[in-house]
Amino acid sequence: MTQVITETVKYMWRSEKNRLFMTLTTALVLIYSLFIVPKISGDNEVDIEMMEREMTGNVIQFEESLEEGLIVPSVLTGTTAYDQWRREAVAQRELLTALKRGDVKRYIEIDYRPSTATEKEVSGLEQLVFNVFGYELEQPYQTEKNKVYYDEVDPLSFHIVHDRTSLQQIHLVLIGLGPVLLLLGLVFLISDVHIKDRSLQTQKIGVPMSWQKYSFTQALTAFGFVSLFYLFLFGLFFLVNGLLYGFGSFDLPIGYYNPNFEMGFLNQDNYQVKSLGLFLVQAIPYLLLLGYLFTRLNTLLSLWTKQSVVTMVLGMFLILFQTLYYGRDFFELADVDLSIFPQTYIDFGKVLTGRLEQNQLAAIPNLYTKGLIVLGLTILFTEVFIYGSSKIITRQKFMS
Repeated sequence: MTQVITETVKYMWRSEKNRLFMTLTTALVLIYSLFIVPKISGDNEVDIEMMEREMTGNVIQFEESLEEGLIVPSVLTGTTAYDQWRREAVAQRELLTALKRGDVKRYIEIDYRPSTATEKEVSGLEQLVFNVFGYELEQPYQTEKNKVYYDEVDPLSFHIVHDRTSLQQIHLVLIGLGPVLLLLGLVFLISDVHIKDRSLQTQKIGVPMSWQKYSFTQALTAFGFVSLFYLFLFGLFFLVNGLLYGFGSFDLPIGYYNPNFEMGFLNQDNYQVKSLGLFLVQAIPYLLLLGYLFTRLNTLLSLWTKQSVVTMVLGMFLILFQTLYYGRDFFELADVDLSIFPQTYIDFGKVLTGRLEQNQLAAIPNLYTKGLIVLGLTILFTEVFIYGSSKIITRQKFMS
C-alpha cells in the first residue's frame, strides 16, 4: 500500500498539467489579493475624492444662491435650490468627516450616500470577480449586517464592513461559483490517476494487492493530494489577504434567507443573518462528501472509458449538469423532486444560506440534513457500482 501511495503522489506532483494548474491557481490567488480586492467596491462604498469635489461644488452653488437672494421656495416643491445644495453639502461633510477619522460606527449610522460618488464603472475583470464571488448575493443583507457590526463587533474596520477580510472572502467564494470551481479543479487534477497505469502494464499487472483495494488506494491518495493543495491555497490566501485587510472573525454576520413565503417573497423579515463560523462548520461536511464523491466517480468513469480526457469531460459534465435545470421555473426534473438529486447540492453555499429555497420560491424542510443524506447515499451507490464494475473489468482487461 505504501508503494502505491508513494507512486501516486509522485505521479501527481510530476504531472505537467497538474504543475501548470497549481502554479496558475496560486498566482491567481496572489493577484486577486494584491491587485483586485482593492479595486472591488463594497456595497455603497464612497469614492472620497469624487465626493470632495461634489461637496466643493455644492458649497459654491449654495453660497452663490445666498448672495443672489435665490432663497424663495418653489411653488411646486416648497424648497429652494439653496436649501437643497446646502443640505447636500452638510451631509457630505458629515460623511467625509467619519471616513477621514476612521469612525466606522458613525459611518454606519449615517444613512446618506451620494449616488454619483458610489457609482463606479465596473470593468470586465471586476464583473468576472463579482460572478465568481457572491458579492451581489450578499448585498441585500447589508442593512442587517450593519446592525450587528454596530452593536456587537469590536474592533470594527471598513474592511469588515465591505467584506474584505480573509474569512469573509472565503464565505463569498463559497456562496458564489467556488464549489463548482473547486470540483472542476479536482476532476482536472485526478482524471488520469488510474489511466496512467495502462502505459505501465508490465509493472502494474503483478501488483500484490487486490484490484478493488489498489484502485481505492489510488483514489484516496489522489483525493488527499488535492485536498492538501486546496488547504495550501486557502492558507496562502488567508495569510496574504489577512495581512492586507484583516483576518476576520468567526462571529461576523453573513446573509441568510429565511424561506418564509407567507408574507411574500420580498418580505424584509426573510433577510436575516447567521454567524460566519457556523456557515464554515456546516460547509466542511459538504466539501468532504462532494470531493470524495467525484473522486470515486472518476474511478468509475476511468474503469469504463480507459481514456483520461473522456473521463475528465464526463466528470466536468456531471458537475455542470445542474446549470441545465437549476432555476426558479424548475422544481422537478422528470417529475422527480430536485432535492433528491446530488447535483442540487454542488452549490452548497446557497443551500447553507437559504438562497436555494429563495431561488425556487419554495421552502424545503431540513434541507441541510437532507443534502448530506443524499450525498451519502450517492457515495454508497457509487461504491457498489465500482465494486461491480471492477468484477467485470478486471485488472487484466483494464490494462489491455
